Amino acid sequence: MTVTTSRPEKPAPATARRCLPSAAGTAGLWLACTAAMAAGLLVDAWRIPAALLVSGCGAPGSLAELAWRHATLMPVSSAAMALAALLPWPRTQGAAPPLAARAICAVLMAVGMILGARLGIAAALSVDAPPFGGMVLGMAAGMAAALLPGHALSVWLR
Repeated sequence: MTVTTSRPEKPAPATARRCLPSAAGTAGLWLACTAAMAAGLLVDAWRIPAALLVSGCGAPGSLAELAWRHATLMPVSSAAMALAALLPWPRTQGAAPPLAARAICAVLMAVGMILGARLGIAAALSVDAPPFGGMVLGMAAGMAAALLPGHALSVWLR
């Protein structure tokens, strides 16, 4: 009989575990931010025609130009998503992640939302689907993709 031993793994420091949400926390954060973005988008689409929202988000430009158009055309959805990301939660392990970690998460999700909207519109137009639906799905997918690096780091540190 062979005895095998493995090295005891060094646990991640408590501060690293506290800064990153768990898998359930990441999914909850994405869900809360997506719901806030969708609720804000309803308000924005009520004020501004959907065709104008789509044309502004799908127009070419740099990331800064896209962000400016996104913030001016959809201020409520942008603010609602950022507020949901900055709120002190998820509290899956007692304390919420620090404000700096939540702010980085909000910025990454905003970038994902902006780029996802543009790619979603292009994808919808390429398959003759409604571009507004492509924009919304692209925004949600972009926000999810923005959370993946933080989630992967969280899994790796645990």
